[in-house]
Amino acid sequence: MIKTSTQNELIQYVYDELADPARTQLETALMHDNELAESCSDLMLIQRLLDGAHKSPSKRSINNILNYSKSLSLQS
Repeated sequence: MIKTSTQNELIQYVYDELADPARTQLETALMHDNELAESCSDLMLIQRLLDGAHKSPSKRSINNILNYSKSLSLQS
């Protein structure tokens, strides 16, 4: 089991937010610890998947908003 502090460091590493001394130390640990390297690899994959996710409302939601807006303008 990876310690919480190490998990936080891995996340900071993946998002390039880890300070240089800690980055160097973590990279050394990644070369010697297969479990840690695998966890880092998993986080990098998850990051790429999240970055590639498209977020947009459904057509139905857009139509509901437009219809609601039209109904308000008709009441004025």
